[in-house]
Amino acid sequence: MCPSDATPSPDTRDALIEAALTCFAKYGYEATSIRLVASMAGKNSSLISYYFKSKEGLYREVFRYVLAHFAAKTGDGSPPDPATVDPQDGRARLRAHIQRVLRGVDAHFDTSDPLREPACRLWMNELQAPRHEVKDLLQARMEPYVREARACLRAIRPDLSPEEIDFWGIALHGSCIHHALMPEIKHLAWTSADPSLTLEVMADRLADFTYHGLRQR
Repeated sequence: MCPSDATPSPDTRDALIEAALTCFAKYGYEATSIRLVASMAGKNSSLISYYFKSKEGLYREVFRYVLAHFAAKTGDGSPPDPATVDPQDGRARLRAHIQRVLRGVDAHFDTSDPLREPACRLWMNELQAPRHEVKDLLQARMEPYVREARACLRAIRPDLSPEEIDFWGIALHGSCIHHALMPEIKHLAWTSADPSLTLEVMADRLADFTYHGLRQR
């Protein structure tokens, strides 16, 4: 039942989620209380129980909100359309996959996005130490990318074992993430790198590097 001093509305629910995102990102899960979130949102704390049942339920909805926010910026994350990319063309399929991963990372670190800092902090925390409340959401978000990376690698090197496929898949995605973040880290070490490279050029170079490396036996 909604508390008598508050009227439920989509705006109220969104305000609680956005306040919770800020709190969870800044203070962490354990240090964030329902009272703190309600105070930041300027709402009655009983509304959190009304909308989300518990702190765990609130956290899950916050993470779902973050995933939906990034998905809206990058598309649904589905594999390339077979009509536009020949599944038998290993390099073309690999390039399309790399470009999609680069776009996804770029969207996460878009400096014009007002949710960039808290959403990225929460996302990175979950990648490092996933909480049980959101593991299924995280896996569902990553699964299309992992599935397509495996398919690309098998198309190029069908002789690789599942363990080798996953090793190279992790290396491939790690390279994509590193290069997509080049504008953020170039000044730390790789001072001669060109921060103005487009995602298309990055995808071409990474696809060539990966493809030719895999073809070496």
